[in-house]
Amino acid sequence: MTERPRFVYAYAEMAQVAEDVRKNRAEGDPALVDAGKLSDDEAATRLRISTAIAVDWKHFARMELPRVDRTTSAEKVDSLASVLAGAAKRRDRMQAAMIGEYGRAVAALSLSELWAIHDTHDARSQRILPYLHWESYAAALEAMLWWQQRPHYEGRRFITMVNQQLAGLVSVEQARAAA
Repeated sequence: MTERPRFVYAYAEMAQVAEDVRKNRAEGDPALVDAGKLSDDEAATRLRISTAIAVDWKHFARMELPRVDRTTSAEKVDSLASVLAGAAKRRDRMQAAMIGEYGRAVAALSLSELWAIHDTHDARSQRILPYLHWESYAAALEAMLWWQQRPHYEGRRFITMVNQQLAGLVSVEQARAAA
């Protein structure tokens, strides 16, 4: 992924999606453990990583620096890539359902046009909205993954730290000017 994703600066949206993933892991993984599809350790690891990601993005959305925890960047990348793959499958299924219902012409519409159809309460919204939801969900995950894969000096944590330091310098200058 070399070009910037569409949601690259949509911090609040990324925080919402990260929290949703964490919540889904917290609520859904116990059933997977009971069904024998996940071990207790795997479920605990998935929850730990998704919690770390959710905490990170909650802080980044507020331009705050999250605390450092034991979750590695590689773990976060793997988790985000896995969740993105699932969201992309859902998005693709919703797109196929939308195309199946309304024909190939709807696939040629831009996201703006699809949102306009939804916003006008067109009857087609029933099939279009699920696609738009999963498309936006996948876009937020793609952006989180993009940020997580950036080199340290280009990462969201580093940029937030620098912004905080710069804000501190401005405060010092304002205090000097007031004195």
